[in-house]
Amino acid sequence: MRISIPVLLLPIALLGFAAISERVAASEILWSQYCQHQGKMKLLVHLDADPTADADTEFAPVKLWLRENRADDWKLAQTQPVDRLTATALFTLESWPRHRRVFFRVTWDDSSWEGTFRAEPEGGSVLKMAGLSCHKDIGWPWTEAIAEVIDHDPDLVFFSGDQIYENDYGSPMFRARTAEEVPKGMKNYLEKYRKFGEAFRELMRDRPTIMITDDHDVFANDLWGRGGVRMEGKRTTGGYPTHPAWVNAAEFTQVGHLPDPVNPGPHGDGILAYYTALEYGGVRFAILEDRKFKSAPSEVITELIAPPGFEFPKERKTDFEIEVVLDPDYDCTQLDQPGLELLGAEQEAFLADWSEKLKASGQIGAVLSQSPWAHVAMYSPTSADTDSNAWPQSGRNRALRAIGEAPVVLLHGDVHLGTLGRHGVEHFNDGPVTYSFPSFSSRASRRWEPLEPGKNRAPDAPENTGEFHDRFGNKITMMGAGNGLNGYGILLFDTEKREIELQFHPMNEERKPTSVNVPGWPYTVKF
Repeated sequence: MRISIPVLLLPIALLGFAAISERVAASEILWSQYCQHQGKMKLLVHLDADPTADADTEFAPVKLWLRENRADDWKLAQTQPVDRLTATALFTLESWPRHRRVFFRVTWDDSSWEGTFRAEPEGGSVLKMAGLSCHKDIGWPWTEAIAEVIDHDPDLVFFSGDQIYENDYGSPMFRARTAEEVPKGMKNYLEKYRKFGEAFRELMRDRPTIMITDDHDVFANDLWGRGGVRMEGKRTTGGYPTHPAWVNAAEFTQVGHLPDPVNPGPHGDGILAYYTALEYGGVRFAILEDRKFKSAPSEVITELIAPPGFEFPKERKTDFEIEVVLDPDYDCTQLDQPGLELLGAEQEAFLADWSEKLKASGQIGAVLSQSPWAHVAMYSPTSADTDSNAWPQSGRNRALRAIGEAPVVLLHGDVHLGTLGRHGVEHFNDGPVTYSFPSFSSRASRRWEPLEPGKNRAPDAPENTGEFHDRFGNKITMMGAGNGLNGYGILLFDTEKREIELQFHPMNEERKPTSVNVPGWPYTVKF
């Protein structure tokens, strides 16, 4: 098996935080994440190494052992150094026997960790995927809910962002703003991410995972990345509030096991990109980043748009600055300009090419990104949030046109609200079905409560379903909204029948499974 050097690790090594592959400051293997694409397996192993350890501290190498049968002896497959900054070791295995089950064991000094590389399901079967989003520390470690997800026995798990929140688990955020602060910043970040890993490691041990990062994962309160630049003013001017080396390291801990990125960059001021494609079990996935290249609201808004005489309450939990339009009479279509970006030109081109190849293949697929491309989660029925990917409308519409008639569903997280709808661009329902997963443990703080009933609703359907123009003027047909509910999604990709069943599995306020019926789900998309 040939070893590949991961592109995403190169900038870390260039900063002088290269791994030391000798002896020994080892302690414990914490968990692992893996993903396999067209015969290339990547396993990312998480260790309790300290990113702030003295430069002369030596870490033992990490070893990967494989066997195909439980009665066989373990065979050493690879040895990899510890990356000091991310406290990980990455194994890349080429020519992987993708349709065979293989057991793995990782050792690091006296610590060991075992799991299973599942056999990839054959084409023509039903691929089961779990979808999860927004993991605040409320109710941690979510034992009953995660046990229920494991009981579904998904073939694949998709974590759609906000795996952590920056001030959770009694660990106040420290933002690394200089290169010298990056190790300290990573130690602070890992205090949160290791809690996530502790909760979900049994789910990730024996099945592949897709993971993408959202704003809180990179210590940002909302994020308009503007192509990977550093923030120079308020957050509404766009950019990342932390040093690019910290962003790259933090993102690597979550996405380093994904298929190779299409164009890693670096972009902007040195930030890497991970958007890519995955084929698994006869299903094709486009894995996008709709924060990293998005334009900032300050490009079109200079002051808060609110009713005359409006004043914020003296005590309020959220400082909207200028990003949320509060004037119910304001026409938000005025906030669009042709040159504003959602995905950016290169990612749009990738999506268009991916969609054409999907159509030619005869397979079905899904487009995975952070936040839904419509304003379906509201602070109030009249507010309009530019953090929503309903804005900028021109970028949203270009992305949907890039998908065209490809047989896909769009899957997202971010908004703390489970929603089900179908996009329209030129006409209602000429775009794909979209499903934003409910928040797993964060507060279900937003709702879909339009002022007027939807048009052309299904018989006896709730009034908040049907055809709407959202606050930015985009066309969206709503089929369901899980107002006030936490939970997760299960998706069944039937590759023979060419249909996808979307399920909503709710949780109560204690973040435990409940049997509440959620109108709109399950829903089957047929191609």
